[in-house]
Amino acid sequence: MKKIRAIFIGDVRFDECPVFELNIESNYFEMIIDKEIRYKKEVVIKDDDFIIFNVEDDIATVIKKQEIE
Repeated sequence: MKKIRAIFIGDVRFDECPVFELNIESNYFEMIIDKEIRYKKEVVIKDDDFIIFNVEDDIATVIKKQEIE
């Protein structure tokens, strides 16, 4: 199953780095471990401090943000 996920660059300074997954139905990137923490898709796309990935079959590939707009 293909997933679109994102991480915030600044979070890599810490021991754990939250991962956000795009919920296609709501159009929000939701934190996987706490779905109450979420960002609108447009916010993540426009923020240069987020890196977005396609994840499929346990392979993560960085994608260009315009590919998901």
